[in-house]
Amino acid sequence: MGGMTPAQEHELTLLMVASQQGDCAAYDALLGGLRGVVSLYVRRRLGSAPWGEDVVQDVLFSIHRARHTWNPERPFAPWFYAVMQSRLVDAVRVHKRIGAWEEPMDVVPPVVWSQSPEADTIAQADLAQAMRQLAPAQRLVIERLKLAELSVKQVAKETGLSESNVKVIAHRGYAALKRLLAGAGYDN
Repeated sequence: MGGMTPAQEHELTLLMVASQQGDCAAYDALLGGLRGVVSLYVRRRLGSAPWGEDVVQDVLFSIHRARHTWNPERPFAPWFYAVMQSRLVDAVRVHKRIGAWEEPMDVVPPVVWSQSPEADTIAQADLAQAMRQLAPAQRLVIERLKLAELSVKQVAKETGLSESNVKVIAHRGYAALKRLLAGAGYDN
């Protein structure tokens, strides 16, 4: 498989076991350790693709979401590499389908509910994942309103939509984001 030494695998396995038992410090250390392995793996396969960091965050997000599926009686590395390879394949498929008019979302708004850099990565991945699931018009309007900080009037002019349509699309997009993020565990 390459990338992970036996010593790293042993350490990460112990951290994963502790994480599954609710140890937050072990979970933060696990994500920190995995980040380096994932970054190297993605860089070796994608080179300097501008969306490589998105893949790294997607992998960490997938580990976060699927960590309960790992059986501690089985080796950790094969499970981890299967999750990572699956996310990489998905990302390559998505980026092959992105239309020329769409711009990838390079900026993710800051989050306030996390307590560590690794948790920030997961929260940003949750938001990026939710944004990717929106209808293209919703994603575009929300990105222009919130990330580019344009006014409704400016977004209407830029997109050719009426101001009332921009408001409706934004409202529906925010509602969809709220549902998607609630599913990722960010209930308010």
